[in-house]
Amino acid sequence: MSSGGGAERRMSSERELRARIAELERLNADLSAALEEKAQAQQETLLREAHFRADFESAGVGKVHSDPTTGVIIRANRAYAAMLGYEPEDLVGRNGWEFTHPDDRPEAEARYGRLFQGEIQAYAREKRYLRRDGSWFWGRVSAAVVRTPEGETPFLAIAVVEDVDERHRALAAVEAAKQELERVVEERTAALAQRDLLLREVYHRVKNNLQLVDSLILLQARRLGDPGARAALQTLRGRVYAIGLVHHQLMGSNDLETFDIAPFLRDLSRHLIDSAGDNAARLSIDAPPRRVGLDFAVPLGLLVTELVTNSMKYAFPEGGGAIAVELKDGDEGEVVLVVADDGVGYDPAALDADRPTLGASIVAGLVRQLNGVLDISTENGVRTVVRLPAPRLP
Repeated sequence: MSSGGGAERRMSSERELRARIAELERLNADLSAALEEKAQAQQETLLREAHFRADFESAGVGKVHSDPTTGVIIRANRAYAAMLGYEPEDLVGRNGWEFTHPDDRPEAEARYGRLFQGEIQAYAREKRYLRRDGSWFWGRVSAAVVRTPEGETPFLAIAVVEDVDERHRALAAVEAAKQELERVVEERTAALAQRDLLLREVYHRVKNNLQLVDSLILLQARRLGDPGARAALQTLRGRVYAIGLVHHQLMGSNDLETFDIAPFLRDLSRHLIDSAGDNAARLSIDAPPRRVGLDFAVPLGLLVTELVTNSMKYAFPEGGGAIAVELKDGDEGEVVLVVADDGVGYDPAALDADRPTLGASIVAGLVRQLNGVLDISTENGVRTVVRLPAPRLP
């Protein structure tokens, strides 16, 4: 009995020992696994830390971490420090707001206050930063606040700063140039308006003075008893009217430099016919719209005046008849003026070539002034064709 009981106790003890050994081996395995997991976690943490530091330090833009409550810089990368003219370690412990330009600081702090209170999740803006040497540059900052998962308490402020000084100054230069251009345009516009006002006044005064001259000629003509002299003065009045009408047209034009020649020719020719009285010839005008300037309009108006006046004087001894005025484009790009009547015509052989009439001399002189070519035919009345170079606009 005694021997059997001892054996059982020994077997029980061996079973307990083996159980403890198994438990110890299991605990050892769990411990080894935990240690290995911890070592792996530490390795991963160290790796993440290395990645973070590499990303933080080697970033091409400025990065800075600071205390969200005090604004004290915890760490700054080399790019940010270089922007300010410092080494990274020089910035640790300093208040980040001291590097913001005083004029931009109130608005920046107000925006950060909204970020700190959780009203906004992040913000980005451009502001001026102060360098170590006292100069400043424009930077674009993007900021956010990191909070604890539990209580939403801010524990880190993160900012990314990009140097945008060159672009900002370029935009400022463009804006300054734009404002300068607007100023120049305003001055130029004012000067042009003043010039237009003066030109209109000049044209108005010239027209009025020519009207005064016309009145003086008319008074003189009424005092003359010689019909030939009165006719000569009446012709002179037509020339004065032509010049005055040019200035009247210019005074009413938009650019004060050019006007449409078509209504001018109609008004001028109609005035000449009306001045002839009840026995005046019938008049037709064919002239498409064409912009001309003063240098072309005055000699052309005088030329039409001379040719129409000559037809009224000599083509219709018994009155009546028809006169046609046409201004058209030529085949070679020139301008062609045609003044034709169906009157009695004349015999060119009967004219004294050495002593041309005043009207003929004026016509020849005006054609030369316009660099034109004159051609006159006398079949079935008188047909005068003047070919002129196309007028150059001012």
